[in-house]
Amino acid sequence: MSAGKVFEREITVGNTMGLHARPAAQLVRIASSFDASMSVEKIGDGEEGEADCRSVLSLLMLAAGKGTRLMLRASGPQAEAAFKAAVEFFESNFGEEK
Repeated sequence: MSAGKVFEREITVGNTMGLHARPAAQLVRIASSFDASMSVEKIGDGEEGEADCRSVLSLLMLAAGKGTRLMLRASGPQAEAAFKAAVEFFESNFGEEK
């Protein structure tokens, strides 16, 4: 695994309440548990904004509701593992109902 490789993928917020406080805090815990930088950026429909996945406030400021498309990016020594953990978290709809 190369420390210089950047992993990125488009993901969609799928749960009813969007990326609210609880899942934002969980995403911060995931991101903080790896030696990697991770961010999400709003994409499409003229929306903009980027958030550091280690900052609850930054994530909440995105106002990412259900259906929001995000570009997830991770880089650093443990980027692949961090990226996989974050993708699984989003795909599980944050452990909530759709």
